[in-house]
Amino acid sequence: MSSVLETSDPQVISSTLLRTNTRDILEQAKFRGEHFIVETFGKPMVAIVGVDEYWDLLEQVRAAAHSEPPKEPL
Repeated sequence: MSSVLETSDPQVISSTLLRTNTRDILEQAKFRGEHFIVETFGKPMVAIVGVDEYWDLLEQVRAAAHSEPPKEPL
């Protein structure tokens, strides 16, 4: 399992660019491991990563959540 920290910074793209280049962007995420942040009107809306990396990230988050000690109420 690779670490998220080993990857380069995500490319920030507009929703318009995504709309006109969907297939290319999805293939870059899936096959080249590239990451994208999609902005609409200059605000980040979603992130695009390959599905295998998504499942790895989800597994890491779940494992970390189970390894943390319970938080004390304030």
